[in-house]
Amino acid sequence: MPKLIAVIHYLDDATSIKNADVVAAAGYDGVCLIHMNGQDDLIEDAAVAIKQRHPGLLVITNRLSMHPADMVRRDAELGLDGSWADNPGVSSRGITPLASEIEDTVFKVRESKPDFLFFGSVAFKTQPHDPDPATAAVKAKNLGWIATTSGSATGVAPEEDKLERMKTAIASFDLAVASGITPENAGTLCEHADWVLVSTGISATFYDFDPLKAAALRAAAPRD
Repeated sequence: MPKLIAVIHYLDDATSIKNADVVAAAGYDGVCLIHMNGQDDLIEDAAVAIKQRHPGLLVITNRLSMHPADMVRRDAELGLDGSWADNPGVSSRGITPLASEIEDTVFKVRESKPDFLFFGSVAFKTQPHDPDPATAAVKAKNLGWIATTSGSATGVAPEEDKLERMKTAIASFDLAVASGITPENAGTLCEHADWVLVSTGISATFYDFDPLKAAALRAAAPRD
């Protein structure tokens, strides 16, 4: 069953830390901080504080305004565990110069931080429809990324067939799902996922996690 990364929609430092406490208590593997208006610099103090407070928790960011290669470098400088990009330039049609730049940056970061994670979105809700998600996942895997996919919109789960085809294509390499996973569907969909990045499925409000929902998802997607 997958590792769980709780996606914190940043409101302020105190709320972010409180949410991290909730999911740490529920046994999650990490958190991802994101500012939905793209004020990426505001999330940094909270991210560092969470890492200091919960050293065993993976802490990553998704920065909507920053160039993905700059995000990778900055997250590494801050001592965080990884980065996630919505539009890193990979699809079944091929790999763009942006993707190659990210690949080079992640490779350089891993020279000193070999476990640094990069979640590269493919066949993703913010991208044009990709008719061949499995091939897109292979291309992301070949760049050394965790292929990360979603349903058609925030809170919408991907079809099980889509996940099955993507996971089959990349075999032992990791696949992440970043929308629509809930305690109700986790038992089925998580059979095909190694990571789940979740917010809506465990939230009480846009900015606050529900401890009961968080615990229910962890129970529905237990560690191996």
